[in-house]
Amino acid sequence: MDGRDAHGGLVERSRESGGQFIEQTTHIVDLLRYVCGEVEEVYAMYGNQVQHNKHDNVTVPDIGTVSLRLQNGVIANLSNTCVLPSGMGDVGLKFYTDKGTLDWQGDKLEIDQEGIKTVYKDTDNPYVRENEAFIHAVRTGDTSHIRSDYRDAYLTHEVTYAALESARSGVPVKLKK
Repeated sequence: MDGRDAHGGLVERSRESGGQFIEQTTHIVDLLRYVCGEVEEVYAMYGNQVQHNKHDNVTVPDIGTVSLRLQNGVIANLSNTCVLPSGMGDVGLKFYTDKGTLDWQGDKLEIDQEGIKTVYKDTDNPYVRENEAFIHAVRTGDTSHIRSDYRDAYLTHEVTYAALESARSGVPVKLKK
């Protein structure tokens, strides 16, 4: 992931990216904020375990876990990795409540309440729906189908950047209200 700077010098871009949490897990942070509310404090730990040994010039973490305290008192933990073999992995959110669990995994939602499991399957491709909403907004100016606007995306970026700051410093980061 190297490139050239304005003077033709080699620049290592991977260190500047912010890593997987900022680049990819940001969408899970969007969803967490949409469902559960705003984040007030972030504590993160990242590590380099595999990729830097397999590929030259890898400087971003390949594993991470981030604990978040939301303004409403909810505590969340999001973990990510890019060390798994191709085709393996999970993307989703699991909620633990005093009534049971809710487990969302992209194409389905499983609700388990005291041993009674209900599964809701999504037959539509969410990526297609997301792209259709975006294209519709660009073509018509109607943004009513977009769930996360630029302001909202900026708030998510503040959370993901606070995670990077926390991982670098080793201490929790409080977000400004």
